[in-house]
Amino acid sequence: MKDNKKSQSLMIATLTSSFGIFISKTLGLIYYSPLSSFAGEANMAFYSIAYTYYDLLLKISSAGIPFAIAALVSRYYAKEDYKTVLLVKKLGISIVMGLTFIVALVFGLLSPSLARQSMGASASATDIENLKMIFSILLLAVILVPYLSAIRGYYQGLKRLDLYGSSQALEQFVRVFCIIFFGFLLTRVFALESIYAIYAAIGAASVAAFVTIIFFMFFTKEDDQRIDELVKGQTTKAVSKKILVVEIISLSVPYLLISFLGSLSALVNSTFFMDSVTKAGVLSVEQAKLEMGILLANCNKLSSIPQVLTLGFSAGLVPYLSESYEKQDVRTLNKQIISLIETVFFILIPAVLVFIFFAKDIYYIMYGNSNLEIGTKLFKFYALVTFTDTIAPILSSIMITLRLKKEATLTLLASCAIKLFTFFIFVRLMGSNGMTLSTAISSGFVIIMYIIILRKKFGTKFSRTFRKTLFILISSFIMILPGVLVHNLFHITYTSRIIDILVMMLCGVIMVLVYYGITVFLGLPQAIFNIKEATPRALLKKFRA
Repeated sequence: MKDNKKSQSLMIATLTSSFGIFISKTLGLIYYSPLSSFAGEANMAFYSIAYTYYDLLLKISSAGIPFAIAALVSRYYAKEDYKTVLLVKKLGISIVMGLTFIVALVFGLLSPSLARQSMGASASATDIENLKMIFSILLLAVILVPYLSAIRGYYQGLKRLDLYGSSQALEQFVRVFCIIFFGFLLTRVFALESIYAIYAAIGAASVAAFVTIIFFMFFTKEDDQRIDELVKGQTTKAVSKKILVVEIISLSVPYLLISFLGSLSALVNSTFFMDSVTKAGVLSVEQAKLEMGILLANCNKLSSIPQVLTLGFSAGLVPYLSESYEKQDVRTLNKQIISLIETVFFILIPAVLVFIFFAKDIYYIMYGNSNLEIGTKLFKFYALVTFTDTIAPILSSIMITLRLKKEATLTLLASCAIKLFTFFIFVRLMGSNGMTLSTAISSGFVIIMYIIILRKKFGTKFSRTFRKTLFILISSFIMILPGVLVHNLFHITYTSRIIDILVMMLCGVIMVLVYYGITVFLGLPQAIFNIKEATPRALLKKFRA
């Protein structure tokens, strides 16, 4: 009975995590098209640069502390040491806010130089001033969001996953609403310059964070009162502050390093692309700004679509990996790793091929026919990054779960060196596609090294996975053929999104049925999901379990 309840709790936690990822990713897709319409695709470069720095600054200011807060609160709550639970909360938030103000101050001082470097030496004074203004607006979010993350970590540690998931959904909803509403209001109603849509989009992060903080204040009163009552009934002393600070740092620093290194590739793209291509004479300033906006905003957002599916499976299996590791059940652990990777490949490979063969339709449906040809060309090549940047983070989560932080850190350091080396060569040779290729190579290196490390440390055998991957690839190519044939029958002119959506839905249904039929014939779902019959009902039952 106890094991059954534990399994049910784990299932609920898994579903909650998957749902949170799904909502966050889905809402993240909604606002890009209207924002691009309000701001113009060239101005999306400003948003991409700002968002890259925003992501990096959050990782530095938070420093993995929300993760540490969640882990320690969960640990001491299980020990019924409620005084220490509250102390972890107070210390964690204090450390986060201290780091936040330091990071915000340094970024504020460096932002003029960073703006000039990011836009390139040939950029106009107006472009540089616009980016400076965007960085200034960003500062408030850099202060508010880490505080929100620390609060989330605390209630996550208390296993209030309903609050954790709903707060994520609320934050994203408010952010998307503000982006669309104020973008429309400023550029369409008040007829201000299109750059104001970017100002609104950056400011939306602060508004969303503030609203979510208020949400926690109103909906956590009962939890706080309950903890206070438990503290009053506790006779033992809390763990000393010194010990807790050491524990917080020991948990957060490895997490920070891995997260930080994982973001450096995007930072290199945002900081050096404009300057590299304009100085080399590969692209003009305006063309470079346009292509950078298309790549780092539009294409990057589209590449996250497969992650909506794959990250859900990753989030669901990681707790099982942790349990198997703690029990030293290497056989089960290897089965779980292989199961996760094969499941992701089963979904991701056909999705990437759809991106390649139907790039123009997907780009048109999401962003309209403005700069359609250049957007299609860049998006088609960006499919390489879609594959590598979906697999690499999933393998990184496995490495962290299995306590392979040192190996993960060294691998990511090497990948950053590869990124820097290949970036400046390929960008000068291939322009925007060179940036994409350098990212794919550095991420591909991470994937290969992680597979080698897992094989060495735990004896994980991937030989059967490689064979299954080959069959998945063959099935995916066969799936594409009827889709392309049906699509060509309609002679799409890219003048009506509704028509294109209907045609793509028809092609999608046909391709899914063909892929399902071929893979079942080859026995792939049966082998990957460990089922006797790959009927829709059986597959659904397996996913639920």
